Amino acid sequence: MDSERVLRWIVVYLAVISGEDSDTIDPGMPLSHFDLDSVDAVEMALQFEKTFDRQIGAEFFLAANATVRGLAELIIANAAAHAD
Repeated sequence: MDSERVLRWIVVYLAVISGEDSDTIDPGMPLSHFDLDSVDAVEMALQFEKTFDRQIGAEFFLAANATVRGLAELIIANAAAHAD
Protein backbone atom coordinates (compact mmCIF):
# COMPACT_ATOMS: atom_id res chain seq x y z
CA MET A 1 0.00 0.00 0.00
CA ASP A 2 1.49 3.31 -1.13
CA SER A 3 1.56 6.01 1.58
CA GLU A 4 1.32 8.91 -0.90
CA ARG A 5 -1.71 7.31 -2.56
CA VAL A 6 -3.38 6.87 0.84
CA LEU A 7 -2.54 10.46 1.80
CA ARG A 8 -3.94 11.80 -1.49
CA TRP A 9 -7.12 9.74 -1.06
CA ILE A 10 -7.65 11.15 2.46
CA VAL A 11 -7.08 14.72 1.25
CA VAL A 12 -9.52 14.34 -1.65
CA TYR A 13 -12.11 12.64 0.54
CA LEU A 14 -11.88 15.38 3.18
CA ALA A 15 -12.15 18.01 0.45
CA VAL A 16 -15.36 16.43 -0.84
CA ILE A 17 -17.05 16.22 2.56
CA SER A 18 -15.86 19.64 3.74
CA GLY A 19 -16.36 21.57 0.51
CA GLU A 20 -12.74 22.76 0.60
CA ASP A 21 -10.40 22.68 -2.38
CA SER A 22 -8.09 19.66 -2.04
CA ASP A 23 -5.13 21.87 -2.96
CA THR A 24 -5.70 23.96 0.17
CA ILE A 25 -5.67 21.01 2.58
CA ASP A 26 -2.32 20.85 4.35
CA PRO A 27 -1.28 17.29 5.35
CA GLY A 28 -0.15 18.77 8.68
CA MET A 29 -3.67 20.02 9.36
CA PRO A 30 -5.40 18.41 12.36
CA LEU A 31 -8.37 16.17 11.57
CA SER A 32 -10.38 18.12 14.14
CA HIS A 33 -10.49 20.95 11.58
CA PHE A 34 -12.95 18.85 9.56
CA ASP A 35 -15.33 18.19 12.48
CA LEU A 36 -15.76 14.51 11.61
CA ASP A 37 -18.40 12.60 13.52
CA SER A 38 -18.95 8.86 13.89
CA VAL A 39 -21.16 8.70 10.78
CA ASP A 40 -18.45 10.42 8.72
CA ALA A 41 -15.87 7.99 10.11
CA VAL A 42 -17.94 4.91 9.23
CA GLU A 43 -18.63 6.21 5.71
CA MET A 44 -14.97 7.05 5.23
CA ALA A 45 -13.92 3.57 6.40
CA LEU A 46 -16.37 1.95 3.96
CA GLN A 47 -15.14 4.08 1.06
CA PHE A 48 -11.55 3.32 2.02
CA GLU A 49 -12.32 -0.40 1.91
CA LYS A 50 -13.92 -0.06 -1.55
CA THR A 51 -10.95 1.93 -2.86
CA PHE A 52 -8.08 -0.07 -1.36
CA ASP A 53 -9.74 -3.48 -0.80
CA ARG A 54 -8.60 -3.37 2.80
CA GLN A 55 -10.69 -3.03 5.95
CA ILE A 56 -9.84 -0.28 8.39
CA GLY A 57 -11.69 0.60 11.57
CA ALA A 58 -13.72 3.79 11.64
CA GLU A 59 -11.86 4.75 14.82
CA PHE A 60 -8.78 5.57 12.72
CA PHE A 61 -10.68 8.51 11.22
CA LEU A 62 -11.50 9.86 14.67
CA ALA A 63 -7.99 9.57 16.13
CA ALA A 64 -7.50 12.31 18.70
CA ASN A 65 -4.87 14.91 17.78
CA ALA A 66 -4.12 13.18 14.47
CA THR A 67 -3.15 15.17 11.44
CA VAL A 68 -4.09 14.27 7.89
CA ARG A 69 -0.56 12.88 7.33
CA GLY A 70 -0.64 11.16 10.73
CA LEU A 71 -3.85 9.40 9.74
CA ALA A 72 -2.21 8.15 6.54
CA GLU A 73 0.75 6.88 8.57
CA LEU A 74 -1.57 5.09 11.03
CA ILE A 75 -3.37 3.39 8.17
CA ILE A 76 -0.11 2.31 6.50
CA ALA A 77 1.24 0.97 9.81
CA ASN A 78 -1.99 -0.93 10.44
CA ALA A 79 -1.92 -2.39 6.92
CA ALA A 80 1.69 -3.51 7.39
CA ALA A 81 0.86 -5.14 10.72
CA HIS A 82 -2.07 -7.03 9.18
CA ALA A 83 -0.52 -7.88 5.81
CA ASP A 84 -1.68 -11.14 4.35
